[in-house]
Amino acid sequence: MKVNAISRRILGFGFISALVTIAFPALAATTPPIKCRVLGQTTTYKGKLYTCIKAKSKGKTVLAWDSGKAIPVTKPSPSASTTASPAPSATPTQSAAPVVNKIDIPIAKSSEVSANSTKSFTAKNRYGYSTAYFIARGSDGLIGMNATCTHNGCTVKQESEGLLCPCHGALFDPKNGSLLRGPASYPLERVPVRESDGTIYITD
Repeated sequence: MKVNAISRRILGFGFISALVTIAFPALAATTPPIKCRVLGQTTTYKGKLYTCIKAKSKGKTVLAWDSGKAIPVTKPSPSASTTASPAPSATPTQSAAPVVNKIDIPIAKSSEVSANSTKSFTAKNRYGYSTAYFIARGSDGLIGMNATCTHNGCTVKQESEGLLCPCHGALFDPKNGSLLRGPASYPLERVPVRESDGTIYITD
């Protein structure tokens, strides 16, 4: 009889937990609801700062949110005015994420990117993560592109048909990163690029 009573309690708790998850899905969420698209991307969610990192899933490298870092709560100054504060807004606001200034990154020698060609290079972005980039030199000068596919975060490879995503087959134009074939919906992300004293720099 005691075993049956315990079993009924366990089943009851499981049923209640399932109802809570269904009725309040936000309570079950442990990572930001927006998609992690670019390595080093940050967002705030439920009082934590999340960063987009590389992770392994089913044997493949994908982009995913890390476990998040708690954002310190700033206490009000003791000398603050005693004037009554206005009623809080009905729409909650998220804490602003820390600003990480963009930096100039030397990525290649000028001689490595000849006229009417596109080359792939790897460098550490402003967050310190190793990231692949494409540099194209055309009639209008240099174009810099982040090699992260805008569909699901895989690293795009340079193939004979163009810049090809090995995960789902999205295809981009090697001259400027424009989208040639889905399932991606957006072109490759452009990054500022400049050339000085025989060196090519990107700003990221």
